[in-house]
Order: sequence, then C-alpha cells, then structure tokens
Amino acid sequence: MRKFLLYSTILVAFTMSGGAANAACIQTPTCSSLGYTSSSSCSGGVKCPFGNAWNCTASDLSTQITELTNKITEQTNKITEITNKITTIEEKIVTIESGASSSNCIIGDILYSDKSCSFDVVKGKTPIGVVFDRGNRLAIALDTAEKAWSDEHFGVPTLSHYSLSSAVTADWQGKHNTRLVLEYCKTNGKSCPAFEYVNSYQTVGTKAGDWYLPAVGELIAIYGNKGVLNTALGKIGGTKLPSDMHWSSSELSSSEAWRVYFTDGNGLDYVIEYYKHDDYYVRPVLAF
Repeated sequence: MRKFLLYSTILVAFTMSGGAANAACIQTPTCSSLGYTSSSSCSGGVKCPFGNAWNCTASDLSTQITELTNKITEQTNKITEITNKITTIEEKIVTIESGASSSNCIIGDILYSDKSCSFDVVKGKTPIGVVFDRGNRLAIALDTAEKAWSDEHFGVPTLSHYSLSSAVTADWQGKHNTRLVLEYCKTNGKSCPAFEYVNSYQTVGTKAGDWYLPAVGELIAIYGNKGVLNTALGKIGGTKLPSDMHWSSSELSSSEAWRVYFTDGNGLDYVIEYYKHDDYYVRPVLAF
C-alpha cells in the first residue's frame, strides 16, 4: 500500500513538471512580425535572420531624405523667384520716382539702356536712343555713319521691290529687310556696308543684331519728327539728324535702293531712288 502511494506521488509530480516545461516554451517569431515585410532585397535594407524577407526601413529613409531635399530645393527656388520679382518691383519704383518709365514712352523721349524712357535726362541712367514711334516702340540710335547700301549692284531675290515712291512709303519692315539682305550678302560673298554697320551696332543694354536699317516708312516717321528728335539728341550728346540723304533698307532694283532726303520737301519728292554703291547717312533703329 505504501509503495502504491509512493509511485502515485512520483507519477503526479512527473506529470506536473512536464506540463510546466511545456507552458514555458516560447513560439518562434515570424519575419513579418519583426518588420521584415519586403519580399525582395533593397539597397540599405536588412535581411531577416531566419527567412528570405527584408526590412527596407533604411532605404525608405534614404528615399524620404532625398524627397525632402528636393522639396527644400523647390522651396528655395520659389523664394529666389519671389526675391527676383521683389527686386524688379523695387527697380520699377526707383524708375518711376526718378521720372523714367518703361511704358507710355512718347515721341522725343530719351530711351535708356534699361528700356525705360523720359523727357528729361535721368541721372545715373545710360541713354541709348530717342523714341520716334510710340505705338511700335521704335527708337533711333545716338550715332550715325556714312555707308554704301552695297559695294556693287545686285538684287536681293527675297526682298520686296518697290518701283514707285508712293508704294514704298508703306514699307515698315526694316528689321525684316535687314535680315534678308544680310543673309543674302553672307551666302553670296557680297559686301553690304550699311547693313553690316547697323547689325554690328550695340550699346549698353543691347547687342549686335538688335539694331537694323529702317525701311522707307520708318525713315519718313523719323524725318517727320526731326525737330523734336534733334532736340532730345542735343540733351544727351547724340549726333543730330543731318539735313541730307539717308539710306533705307527698301529696294527698287538690282542697282538702286530708296533714300529719304531729310530736308524741307513737298509731297513725296524727298523719297528718292539712287545707286546702291554711293555713301549716304545710315541711322540704326531699335525695336524696344
């Protein structure tokens, strides 16, 4: 009887100790529960120690840093853009306060290198011309030269040809004419002194190629405002418009082009054709 009780006690104790051991076992964690959620490798990531999953938190952080850097750059650019706009506004305020304006320029106004204009000289600004057409915003240069239309007689096939003085007065395509003549002369090895002079002319605020030889219509507008233009030129030390022939970029034929005589005339008798190889005054014009 005592032996039975002893065996029973040992069996119960053994059973209890086995149950306690089973209760103490810890279940093996999964990769996903530990944050290894990516099925493929990634730069800067960490591989799960007991599986083929990856934790890409490190590479994600790198991506986030890159995105944040790009956003900071974008905001910096916007700040720079706003700063530039503020600077432009401040410059316009200074221009207005000084008496110069970038708009509403009138005939006889002095044109400055910043493309503002005023009736009187503005201290600290650089004059580059005088306005002769308000609507089209055109100005003459301060300088003039005596040049031939071309060194020899030839026609420019792409240029419009005007056989009548009454028709050529409608030609306001000086910039277009200048480009066509220069292209033809360069392609064909010709010399076109008047056009080469205006094309190379430059000032503070302008570059070679900005100025051109005016067409007859534009020259007539200059001639019609000769008095007020010369007054403005006198204020800024420019060369006044001579009372003489001025070449236009308008063509008549292979041997002749149109000139405008800057003197008193009646009707259209001051629009005259003449041989291209003769030297006459050339005044550059700028569209601003």
